Amino acid sequence: GASQISVVVAESTIPQHTRITSEMLTTELIPEDAVHPEALTSIDEAVGGISRSDIVKGEQVLGSRIATEKRRASLSYRIPEQLRGISIPVSEVSGVSGYISPGDRVDVLVAYDDREINETMTVYTVAQNVLVLATGEHTQEQDNEEKQLVSTVTLGVTPGQAEVLAYANQWGTFHLTLRSPLDENIVELDCYSAENFESFRKR
Repeated sequence: GASQISVVVAESTIPQHTRITSEMLTTELIPEDAVHPEALTSIDEAVGGISRSDIVKGEQVLGSRIATEKRRASLSYRIPEQLRGISIPVSEVSGVSGYISPGDRVDVLVAYDDREINETMTVYTVAQNVLVLATGEHTQEQDNEEKQLVSTVTLGVTPGQAEVLAYANQWGTFHLTLRSPLDENIVELDCYSAENFESFRKR
């Protein structure tokens, strides 16, 4: 008879947008000519991925139906649960000269020159140890019709931090600092302005 191949099949129906665990899968020997070209042959390849659509019980599990870290998926599949992706504009200086890459961790500082809030320019660290999801560039139309390339960094933040960053985007200026991947420490910081300017020697 025809040779048989072990492929991954759904042990029970897996709904769309479900994080896949090994319990949801099993392997089955089927004739080689019945194997779908995209069928997975190892359960490990699917575990931890997210189903893009329903996978019916007994159906061969296809690589294209599962979004994993390794397989390039749309950004939404790469955002950790409970977080939101938000993009902020950065310049060469505020974005650490382009050395920031997806997967890095950054602190977000905002400088407010808002006379309504303060009498003076004030810098706040508004978020620490924030995950960078993506970096990119987009073109912005200037008033004089010249196109200017603006860099953006997309961060994974909590819904509360997203509100702070959206406000800062309207009224403040961003600066990012790049962290060591080994350092997850959160530092207690106040703000910095003309009010406590003399403290710079002790910082």
